[in-house]
Amino acid sequence: MRSFNNGRPYHGSEAVEGGKLRGATDTDYFYFFCPRCPGKHILRVLEYAEHAQEPVNPYNEQLGRKAHGGFTLVFKLYCEQCRLTDFVKVSNTGWQGGDFDKLPTQRDVAKGAVENAS
Repeated sequence: MRSFNNGRPYHGSEAVEGGKLRGATDTDYFYFFCPRCPGKHILRVLEYAEHAQEPVNPYNEQLGRKAHGGFTLVFKLYCEQCRLTDFVKVSNTGWQGGDFDKLPTQRDVAKGAVENAS
């Protein structure tokens, strides 16, 4: 079996950070839009993998509804129009609610720049 991204390291670039990666649903399918191209040019999902898995969701003790464990999925995205190749992660172990525009960035939290992110 082939490993994700041919075993090479991966991380999303600045092109997909800070709210620049947008998307929408048509039915119950979600589509990512290219952050470089004008309009809503749809990105292809070339591959995905499980980036992390936890037997217990770290927020279960703090919140009413319980998640069945913690997970992070990673997607390799590609734009046929401008040839952007990038990565994005979807997780149930990050922010669990609140006003997105008022939240500190995960990068600030990781650097210790935020003492209380609630």
